[in-house]
Order: sequence, then C-alpha cells, then structure tokens
Amino acid sequence: MNRMSLIIRQKILSIVFIIISLAGGVAIFFYINNLKENIPEEVSYNQVFIARADIRKDEEITAELLEEQKIPANIFGDKFIIDKNEIIGETAVLDILKGEIITKDKLERESSGNGFNLSFSSYIPYDLRAVSIPVNFYGNKSLINEGDKVDLISTYYEPASSVLYSETLLTEKEIILIENNLNESYPENEGSNESFLLGSVTDSDLLNSYSENSLVITFYLSKSEAEEVFMAIERGTVNLSICCRN
Repeated sequence: MNRMSLIIRQKILSIVFIIISLAGGVAIFFYINNLKENIPEEVSYNQVFIARADIRKDEEITAELLEEQKIPANIFGDKFIIDKNEIIGETAVLDILKGEIITKDKLERESSGNGFNLSFSSYIPYDLRAVSIPVNFYGNKSLINEGDKVDLISTYYEPASSVLYSETLLTEKEIILIENNLNESYPENEGSNESFLLGSVTDSDLLNSYSENSLVITFYLSKSEAEEVFMAIERGTVNLSICCRN
C-alpha cells in the first residue's frame, strides 16, 4: 500500500513538473516574441544618382557624369530617379552642381511635360521641419556622411555663475544634408552696415562663436526640437558627435 502511494505521488510530481515546464516554455516564447517586436527595424535606403561633376544648363547628361548614392528611404520621394537610363541622354534645364542629386524637375523631359514642379517641402516627413544648423566638429570631416546618426551637444558660458555648461540637446539624429562651413555659408557684405539678426545676436557674433571646424548640417526635427536648438545657438555653440550604427 505504501509502495502504491509512493508511485502515485511520483506520478503526480512528474505531471506537475511537466505542466510547469510547459508553462515556462510558453512564457519564454511570448517574452522572446515581445523582444523581437520591440527591436527597431534596420534603416532602409534607396539608390539615387548624383552629379559626378558640375553639369551646366542645356548640357546633355552622359553616364560618365553620374554616380550612385544611397539616401534614407524616409526622405525618398517621387522626384528622385532610381533608373539611370531615365537620366542618360536627357538635357539639364538648370545647373546641377557636383554631388547634387539629379531629380526629375532638373531634366528637360520632365520639365516640358505635365508641369512637374513640386517644392522641397513636399518631401519633408509629416509634422517635421527641415532645419539647417551650424555645428562644430573637430574630427576629419570626411568621417561624416549623409545618413549618419549624430548627437548635438550645446556648450555655453553663464556669466552670472561663471560656469561653463555642456548638455546634450538631441541624440541619434540622422543627417539629411551636409553643407560648407559656416563662414562660406554666411559671406560678408562689404560696404553694408546692415546685420543679419538671430534674436539679439548679429551675424558677426554668430560667426565668432564658431571656427573653421564648423559645418551647416540639415536635420528633420519637430517644432520643439528646432526651437530648442536655435535657443542653444543663441546661448553659445552646438557641437556634433557621431553615433555608432546599430
């Protein structure tokens, strides 16, 4: 009798163990599935074509003038061209600078057709703004490319407390466009006493806050992010650091 009770008890324990194992397996399955859903998708890119050299208005575009380049899919629009055969043999209706993306509105065939003339703002993601920001970067500028993700860091001096502050404004923001350094982007107007005003800061004050290490970089930002960045520019300087690609 005792032996029978022992056997029954062992079977019950075995059944309980199996039930617990199954329940644990189901819990692990749902946990892993939930993790997969929360993992961000890889950034996708679309291929476009840029000018390998300057292309002048009324010049016929040849294959030698084209170079492939990838841009983030979230800024890709109908005006971009993915088939180089749609470009080769066409005539430029305006000057296309070296490194500039060749779009449909720059070609004779598209411009003379159905009045294709979409503005840049048509391709900005919903509820975002294209914001060009002067930033300092002390590394080799060839390390920075469009599509890279970067942090923007504000540094400014507070006279009242005699303290130099540094704070991260934005993290992992994708670069949409990289332009020349700030001094080239804001040429001096000789013989003019007028100054460009940014709040209470003149153009000379702004230029003095930056150096030869400055760049003008365009990001897609929300309204509040844009306001925060321009307040930081007025306080001091904005510096850039490159993030790792996940």
